[in-house]
Amino acid sequence: MITTGIGFLAFIVAFTALVLYLAKKFPLKLYKFFPPILIIYVGTMLLYTFGMWTMTEEIKAVKTALVNNMVPAMVFLMCITCNIKKILRMGPKLLFTFLAATFTICVGFVVSYAIFGGALNHPADAFGAVCASWVGGIQNFLAVSSSLGVEGDILSNVILMININYSFWILILVAIGSLAPRFNKWAKADVSAIEDISKKLDGDTAEKKPFDHLNVLVVLGISLVAVYICRLLANIAPNLGFIDASVWEYIFISVVGLALGMTKLGDLPAVDVISEVMLMLTLTLLATEINILQIADAWLYILAGALILVIHAVLMLPLAKLSHLDLHSCGVASIANIGGPSSAPIVAATYGKSFVSIGVLMGTLGCVIGTFVGLAVAQILRMI
Repeated sequence: MITTGIGFLAFIVAFTALVLYLAKKFPLKLYKFFPPILIIYVGTMLLYTFGMWTMTEEIKAVKTALVNNMVPAMVFLMCITCNIKKILRMGPKLLFTFLAATFTICVGFVVSYAIFGGALNHPADAFGAVCASWVGGIQNFLAVSSSLGVEGDILSNVILMININYSFWILILVAIGSLAPRFNKWAKADVSAIEDISKKLDGDTAEKKPFDHLNVLVVLGISLVAVYICRLLANIAPNLGFIDASVWEYIFISVVGLALGMTKLGDLPAVDVISEVMLMLTLTLLATEINILQIADAWLYILAGALILVIHAVLMLPLAKLSHLDLHSCGVASIANIGGPSSAPIVAATYGKSFVSIGVLMGTLGCVIGTFVGLAVAQILRMI
């Protein structure tokens, strides 16, 4: 049984690395629908449940310090990689398709919360965090859940809600790809411009640069300085309704990161690698105090999530008909919201090569707006 801070940190890092190593060494098809990040989360819960460590004051202090500083640094680095100029090159129709998917997902959250909120003891902030994830990605979820104080069993329930529904959704989107000709005929969709847009976007894609220890130190230094400055500003910013210091911190971090992403800092090597390491370790740490035997309401959260996706799909149909949107663009926009930039290219590739770069940029756009949408939806749900 682990009771010291250094022992706890050593085990968490080693366990996370082991799961990722095995996933890379043995690339099973299972990982497409049950990703390593979920295996790490559930595995950590099981290890805590069966007594691998005790949450002593020393361990709690280590965990709190790491999470409170790693999450905003990670959000900052992921925002730096979001080049807004490239996103705008998708054109108005593809941008509309993505935002239509975002809007219908938000409507789904409002309706689902109105139905299930009472039975779930009104977890408005938790639903807002899930909305941030289903518009952007897991980094947006962490930003909103941290700023709104979502933790404990509720945090575990909503993570299961996210991942289980996501796994089924990606299967559905891949399966319906063959229906595109009939759907496009029904919607009177013109798909001739898709390949032209894709070629233009592919021309903007730059190869990843190699990096060394200096690049790593520069990226870490910039991210930590940004967190320090934004936290200072957040502490002196006025409270405006639900926007307190913790919320201001993530707003400032996101805005500064997006602004710097349009400069040469957006091309810094090692940013992706460092932010991914922070993401994996943060998710592992969040699961270290969750007893899996105490998760009583997860099934209801999963059902609420399924209803959100059904409402999203149903509302997208008339929008596609009225705006003449093709099925593949709608599918890519949907998974770019629900799954984020890591999943969008996977589904897009099953539709055709021309959709891959579009999926990447749609997923990136979700990362840009996800935190703000999640905070706004949480506020709306609080009023229900």
